[in-house]
Amino acid sequence: MGFFYSLLAAATFGLTPFFSIPLMRSGLSPQSVLFYRFLTATVIMALILLPRRRLLPPCRSDIAKLAGVSLMYMLAALTFFWSFAYLPSGVAATIHFLYPVMVMLFMVFFFGERFSPSTALGVLLALGGVFLLGNASPDNRGITDTGLLLALLSALCNALYITGIFAARLRCKDGLIITFWLLLFSTLTSLGNALVTDNLQWLQSRWQVEQICLQALVTAVISNLALVLAVQRIGSTLASVLGATEPLTAVLAGILVFEEASTLTVWCGVALVCLSVAVVMLGPQWPRRSPAPDGGAQS
Repeated sequence: MGFFYSLLAAATFGLTPFFSIPLMRSGLSPQSVLFYRFLTATVIMALILLPRRRLLPPCRSDIAKLAGVSLMYMLAALTFFWSFAYLPSGVAATIHFLYPVMVMLFMVFFFGERFSPSTALGVLLALGGVFLLGNASPDNRGITDTGLLLALLSALCNALYITGIFAARLRCKDGLIITFWLLLFSTLTSLGNALVTDNLQWLQSRWQVEQICLQALVTAVISNLALVLAVQRIGSTLASVLGATEPLTAVLAGILVFEEASTLTVWCGVALVCLSVAVVMLGPQWPRRSPAPDGGAQS
């Protein structure tokens, strides 16, 4: 079930472009789409936690820390949404998936993790994947430098958010409570951003309301809940590696729904990025593996 939950978490988050792009094409700004997504997801999470009386973390200092890291969480989602205007959604999702590699680099440079050969190989593979995705078509149709920069910035913000969660040393270990407070603070910061930039718009149709609710339920609530369940069962490393379903889902949705280009270069770029994440996440474990008596690998 841990593998199933991990694949479900990645696949549901990979459907983000499937819901957000039609909303933005209908006239909603990325800031508005993001605010309504966070707001709806926060309400759903509150309805889940209220009957259990588990809304507050056991340590109040955790709330202040979560408020701080939620800014990166919101910026990661906002720049991800912005990138859809300048990149095919599958390419944007694949570049966003570089965040585990960036997290590993932050751990190496700021928290004393060892810079292993697997990390170096993962970085090289990631750079190769981004290069291929940036040159996915001869005329770079639908791919711009602005889009590549936004997608990379999205991955960077997500990496800073994850590293921030680690550095905060939260006393609360309940993933549901942490998710609720992150969504709540992200709702507030996204609302502030939409108001300051004068980009907050009211929902104009029943269809927009339905899309927002589906997006929040599928890409925020189900994705986060499934990730928590996956990490509890198989650990964060395997859950991160199986997250390769995320860009694959986005690429397939872009091809089938938005008629984005399906070229060998795109698929090679996706493969290199997914491989880079797998190498970085699994690399430190390889030296510790030893042959089992029957010749197989130890579990």
